[in-house]
Amino acid sequence: MILSKPNHIKICGHRGARGNLPENTLESFQYLFNNNISSYETDILISKDLIPVITHDFRLGPDVTKYSDGHWLKNDDIKIFDLTYEELSKFDISSINKKSKYGRRFADQKSLTDQKIPKLSELLELTSKSISDDLVLNLEIKSTPIEDNLTPPPDVMVKLITDEVNKSKLKDKIIYSSFDWRILREINKLDPKISRAYLTSEQKGKVYDKSPWMDFMPLYGSDIKELPRLIKTLGGEAWHPKHKDVNKDIVHISHEEGLPVNVWTVNEEYDMLRMIDYGVDGIMTDYPLRLKDLCKRKNIKWF
Repeated sequence: MILSKPNHIKICGHRGARGNLPENTLESFQYLFNNNISSYETDILISKDLIPVITHDFRLGPDVTKYSDGHWLKNDDIKIFDLTYEELSKFDISSINKKSKYGRRFADQKSLTDQKIPKLSELLELTSKSISDDLVLNLEIKSTPIEDNLTPPPDVMVKLITDEVNKSKLKDKIIYSSFDWRILREINKLDPKISRAYLTSEQKGKVYDKSPWMDFMPLYGSDIKELPRLIKTLGGEAWHPKHKDVNKDIVHISHEEGLPVNVWTVNEEYDMLRMIDYGVDGIMTDYPLRLKDLCKRKNIKWF
């Protein structure tokens, strides 16, 4: 698995291509492959009957979910972990509610038909048809250390997901990431050779000394400059910070540690250019074709 190339930017579609097509749908991932984008980021949760599924939030989102009768979901407290996969599959995620605050952010997103929350196994099967040297799957395992009963325990969750991945042809094309570093600790216990990326967000208040999100790791002086060094000592293979949290100095420090920096979620061209100027290795974006076009226009190498 190739995570970085000198003087190249890795283009990574965020939740498939959320700016263009409904997020985390099989059609959205296929759209990437159709346009020669060889990397994506997606999110994994677990159903009540312990099936890994592709969805971002711990609860079904009313702005992106319809009942089978075509009406938008009204209840915002339906937990993924409270429903079997059969129950989840009855919901429609083919479009976004353009009248909602969330929907207005993605006014140009096209609607699809007959899209349901995919199983991880279905996404892996789809992806296995587009294997290439540059293929990278960034599987974010959704977990929280501050609220109970939203997922199985970290060790159970990791086992369910890695068992599913091990049935596929894609084991060597996957890097696992999580904001909940307990997940990454469990992956390391399972097999230290499995690639892990450490997600952080200073903006969302998750980065501080002995933060539960960071598995209570010490961060001396709460200095973000310590993050790459800490991640490296934990055996991380990449650092995935929010793009607003980085600058040239921190990217340089991370590279000194041999740690690629893949930033999220970068949608505006001026931010894309700023990240490229900072020397990041990869950019996760809701608009991968926008980034691809920018690279072509500016003679920036990408993969």
